Amino acid sequence: MNNLSTRTIAKIIKIAKTLGTSDILDLIMEANLWSERIDKGANRQEILRSALMGAHSKAERDDDALQALLDFVRCLVESDLRDHQTALIPELQESLRSDGYELTLDIIDAPAGRWGGWCYSARILPFESSQAPLHQEMTALESDLSDRGYTTALGHYQLALKHFVEQDHPSSNSQLRTTLESLIVSLAVEHVGYVDNGKANQGGVAIKKLYAVGGQPPAVLGQPLPEKDGGTLIQGIWDISHLNGSHPGLSDAHEARIRMQLVTAVAQFLLRHFPAKP
Repeated sequence: MNNLSTRTIAKIIKIAKTLGTSDILDLIMEANLWSERIDKGANRQEILRSALMGAHSKAERDDDALQALLDFVRCLVESDLRDHQTALIPELQESLRSDGYELTLDIIDAPAGRWGGWCYSARILPFESSQAPLHQEMTALESDLSDRGYTTALGHYQLALKHFVEQDHPSSNSQLRTTLESLIVSLAVEHVGYVDNGKANQGGVAIKKLYAVGGQPPAVLGQPLPEKDGGTLIQGIWDISHLNGSHPGLSDAHEARIRMQLVTAVAQFLLRHFPAKP
């Protein structure tokens, strides 16, 4: 998995440094970042910098150190943060996205007497689809598809991941194509009034409902994408997904990985442009 950037670690420290020293040490221990080299008498920023940058250095060659960093972020977000601290979470989420991770939050009713009024249950999900089966983690796209109730697209995507790990690349490509078609049809039905006829091979028709041919920027959230602002992108990925599909011998590992990355990215792009209906 990708290591966290020093920029992201700085944003983690920015949130965590406002906690008390004892709370910081507790978080470090909970995330399995404890080291005897940590100077408990130092100021809070230096305690955090020592623990986090120590793990950052190890994370390039040690998955356990990287997981400890991610666990610290999760524990921090789930801790008893005050309003001025939770206001910094969107900035941290954006930095994590640049590193290849999605920090997802589920709001939980806060216990009586809690600062800020809300507490969160957090997950950190990798964007890189090929990492999920190897590390037994749910990817950000799987989470999005599950949350939106797109069970058919989710099932095909999980099969694509399975076949990719098994090095059955043509089958992985085929499942990716079906994933994208199922998602396109679902979004077209929900957002642009497309009527699902229940038959196979609807993707080519449905996708043309999701963008406006000749349309100009800017794109409007929830509306068909202008051709020059996303429309050409989704049509191009759709066209690519039909080349060298399930025919044996026509897809190698390199090509399959590229397709996995392209379809994963465009699916996430579509889910964010066409958000869940209230």
